[in-house]
Amino acid sequence: MKLDKFLLAQNMAFLIAIPPDSKLAKLLRFCLTTRSRTNMSGTELLKITCELMENQSNIAYWTQDVMGLDLDYSSEEWKSLGEMGVTNTTEFMAAVWEELDMLEL
Repeated sequence: MKLDKFLLAQNMAFLIAIPPDSKLAKLLRFCLTTRSRTNMSGTELLKITCELMENQSNIAYWTQDVMGLDLDYSSEEWKSLGEMGVTNTTEFMAAVWEELDMLEL
């Protein structure tokens, strides 16, 4: 699949617009530290992330599943998970949605 330059620019602008200490930034940092197996397709990864969007209260289970995608739990993954500071899944995801609503792109 060829990545469209506009799509890349759009995603880069989105990332730049996110405040670095926000819940959304912490969630995305967690995503950036995780790795999947080489044989896992983008479609499969999209399915996993869409499942979180549908069942936001499952974020604790989702993070564990994502961390295990490469069959290795790295110290970087544990660190970024801890930095997310999820103590209440409902409140965390509500903050993520609120932050998304406040972004101006």
